[in-house]
Amino acid sequence: MKRKIFALALVAPALSAWAVGCGDDEVFRETDAGSFEAGPIPDGSAPTPEAAVDSSTGLGCGDSTGAPPRMLLSMNNRTTSELAAFNLADRKVDGRYTYDSFIGLTSSNGTDPYLLQQEKDVVARLDPQKPWQVVSTWSVRGDDGVDGGLPNANPSSIVVPNCSKGYVLRYNRNKIAVIDTTKVAEGGAAESYVDLTSLKQPNDQDGNVEMTSAIHVKSKNRIYVLLGNIDLRKVASDGFTALCADTKPSVVALDATTGQLVSLGGTAPGGGIALEGYNPPLGTPFWYDAARDRLLVLSAGCNADAGGGAPGAIQRRRIEEIDLATGQVKTLLPLDNEGFPSGMVFVDGSRAAVAFFGPAYFWNPATPTLGPAIPGGLDYLAHDGKGSLVGARATTVDGGRGIELVQVPFGDGGADAAATKLGENPFTDNSGFMSGVEVWPHP
Repeated sequence: MKRKIFALALVAPALSAWAVGCGDDEVFRETDAGSFEAGPIPDGSAPTPEAAVDSSTGLGCGDSTGAPPRMLLSMNNRTTSELAAFNLADRKVDGRYTYDSFIGLTSSNGTDPYLLQQEKDVVARLDPQKPWQVVSTWSVRGDDGVDGGLPNANPSSIVVPNCSKGYVLRYNRNKIAVIDTTKVAEGGAAESYVDLTSLKQPNDQDGNVEMTSAIHVKSKNRIYVLLGNIDLRKVASDGFTALCADTKPSVVALDATTGQLVSLGGTAPGGGIALEGYNPPLGTPFWYDAARDRLLVLSAGCNADAGGGAPGAIQRRRIEEIDLATGQVKTLLPLDNEGFPSGMVFVDGSRAAVAFFGPAYFWNPATPTLGPAIPGGLDYLAHDGKGSLVGARATTVDGGRGIELVQVPFGDGGADAAATKLGENPFTDNSGFMSGVEVWPHP
């Protein structure tokens, strides 16, 4: 049975349709501009900072004290993208920000929210009180692309361990860009880079390690970086369906103070820990469980190579656990029989959820099977920090596309009465595809 997915998933803009094409999924590609077939993505300039900031004193740690909890929602249209900040208390959109980038999303796990304008390679720091206003921007495209690689760097995640230094992962490059987040800038440059080229696996023919996501674990003074290690050149004859390659995702670590690589004692290059899944999607595939000192990683999987450019069955779609004390890896939840995952939320050892661009499920991480279905499904989801999931799902309104925002408490276990509609159509243009949901301030 084919699953029709209206989304491009958060992968390299020029290869976004490729990533969602894993498996027998049909992909509604919103545009061919910058797609796998369409050639290079046009260059662009950084937006102008909007919020009033004293450039002589710089920026310290952001202060979100008193800010109401909001969903930061990202929508990607044909040539622009839009950020909407939806207030969970009064159920209204407090502000919006439209920017010139075909694809983008927020990355907001520290003391400040950030917006990653992935097509244009712009990282924007947002006001923690009004997270639709830009206070500073940096250009992280660089000139370190590999031969035959994509023109844009595609910033995929940012980690800011000490309010002054931001580590920007770039999916289409092998160097982490390090920016001074205290500077008030308009398209500022990176201060330095952390080179991960040596971590490329021997059978990865595309030349990139596909750095996907990162987590700062303060108690260990480490930044854990998830490398996709996908061979983007190993695709089916349709040009975008991923075929399984002889490479493995891995997790490596940086010292959060020095930015230097720290071996985790694993078998992957640089002492990284190799996983058995494949193709971790951009967004939120990666969580730290402090109670059990483990990492949980979601992989979207790939299709077996059936020969002659034909895709076979889905393989290596799963959620895995890395025990950081021992370095051991095990599969917690096999997902080969499910659709392409759009993301997961982890709360604790008994509460999690997984979404598949429509169908979504509660999941107890202590069990190897998905739990009850979330009523009506979700395309993207987040935890509100108060025991409920919040998220967004695509709907059809008078024959057109719409967006519905909902809340579902964990304790209700999927009962129909648990789904509460919070609002709808938060963007000025709801016709594109969503790329992410976060709650800010981060729970």
